[in-house]
Amino acid sequence: MRALGKRLKARPFGSDVSHGFVIDRVRDDLLEGRYIERIEYTDTVTDPFGVELAFERVEFRQSSFRATPSGPGLELRDPPRSVQSLLNRLSEASDFEVAITAQAVDVLAWSAKFQSLAELTSVVDSLQVNSLELEPGIRAKIVIKGDRDVRSSCTTLTGPRKFSMEKIQLRFTKPSIGTIIFGNTASASLGVDDPEERILEALRDSLPR
Repeated sequence: MRALGKRLKARPFGSDVSHGFVIDRVRDDLLEGRYIERIEYTDTVTDPFGVELAFERVEFRQSSFRATPSGPGLELRDPPRSVQSLLNRLSEASDFEVAITAQAVDVLAWSAKFQSLAELTSVVDSLQVNSLELEPGIRAKIVIKGDRDVRSSCTTLTGPRKFSMEKIQLRFTKPSIGTIIFGNTASASLGVDDPEERILEALRDSLPR
């Protein structure tokens, strides 16, 4: 991690470059930082008399990341819609010696292990099933919601058919109030207060290896 940190520090973001890294913390087993892009573009509007007015605008896009030699490996927090630029720069910084690939997970197994680690009262109240094979060549995407655990209803509906479990929502009842949406691409969307990051830590520890 320290070697990677040095390589990223050699590609810093500043006023004279359009993109680069800011390293926030480096340890032997952890690196936290941000990849920043400065996007410049011209915004054109037309006034009531048909005269075009041009305004130069600048936008800064930040991608916060956390890298570790074990566990999830690379964690992106609040990423922009496209993270390809960040991934490309990280690959360049490692001389293309590291392959960055998305992790596919079993969301039911992930959420079940998370529930046991987090020790919070929660229920799976929503499931999104994809590629449910109704008959050869015909597939469906289905969202199952309820005011209680919906997993048994999902099993009854799908039966022996082939399908892919795409997302599930875990709702907390106490002491925390809120939700977490688990995605099968190892993504998690938190809708719950977690100031001490205990829930986030449980998400990392429960992620299937």
